[in-house]
Amino acid sequence: MRPAQSVLVLASAFLAPLRCAELPATRINGTEYVRLADAAERLGLRLVPLDAPPAAMLKDGPRPVARLLDHSREIDLNGLRVFLGDPVLARGGAFYVSRTDYLARIVARLRPELCGPPPREPRVIVIDPGHGGTDQGATNKALGSMEKTYTLDVSLRLRRLLEAAGYKVVLTRDADYDIPKLLRAEMANRADADLFVSVHFNSLYPNTKTTGVEVLCFPPRSQRSADSWSPGSRDNAENKDAPVNQFDPWNAVLAGTLHRRILDALRDGDRGEKLEHLGVLRELRCPGVLVEPAFISSDSEAAKLQSPAFRDAIAAAVFAGIQDYAAVVKGLQPEAAKSPEGAPAPRSQPTRPSGP
Repeated sequence: MRPAQSVLVLASAFLAPLRCAELPATRINGTEYVRLADAAERLGLRLVPLDAPPAAMLKDGPRPVARLLDHSREIDLNGLRVFLGDPVLARGGAFYVSRTDYLARIVARLRPELCGPPPREPRVIVIDPGHGGTDQGATNKALGSMEKTYTLDVSLRLRRLLEAAGYKVVLTRDADYDIPKLLRAEMANRADADLFVSVHFNSLYPNTKTTGVEVLCFPPRSQRSADSWSPGSRDNAENKDAPVNQFDPWNAVLAGTLHRRILDALRDGDRGEKLEHLGVLRELRCPGVLVEPAFISSDSEAAKLQSPAFRDAIAAAVFAGIQDYAAVVKGLQPEAAKSPEGAPAPRSQPTRPSGP
């Protein structure tokens, strides 16, 4: 078989499942929506309407996999709190989700094999310790803690774990200095990174009680940030296309594996997986997310952050989430492109997929 024929066969093998993920759409308030019943059937799930308040559940046999509420952007997806880009809507006894959320959030998490060609197996990983130098990030004045200190410490611990597993790791900073947000993404692109994880810690000061795990993705094309529906928000979906958008479903896969592992390890509340137009992610040419494993503004979590054992637990959870993501991607590679266990993936395979 000639090389050109091989490419066509490989493309056809991936386009077939991608077409299976597509559904007829209805335009509601200017946005394309698909019927949740159609989505459930296509994904091999069962739709169970709930009466009060108007809601619906997707089940895989007896097991609930998603719960969606009318006029809400927040859903429960495999036990995790996930925010969509558009609200779920109930119309005439039927439930609808936006086409973008169906493809880039729900299909990505429940049936990633329907998301089209997967990225290559991750071998080069860029870890981005947030803030640095004159940019202290969030602080806890009562404990004298600075976000920049802990983001670097956790990232260094994470680098050791990844390198021991055979990955090539690039840190955007390895000491106390600041780097512009766009330059961080550029560093990842220059390194030909396979994925990017930015490490931060959250703050709601003067609120010192809120705790929990939060994971942020760049919104898919035409969608808005999770907080953009609040009064006074200036965020909108215009001109928000970005290089990282070509990986929308894989950003969701990565966010999901990290979200699960960090939440399971720390067990301190689920703040959710959210969408936000973050400058550090915009120019990425690989899947990437930003994680906020704890609140430095919380007196209880800031006290935990002072413990090396707690920072080890965060690094180990992120490492495990990356390993889970790598396993998903490896499982979706064509057989000829899969690398032997523990060996670097071939760098000559197609490196960048099209979005769904």
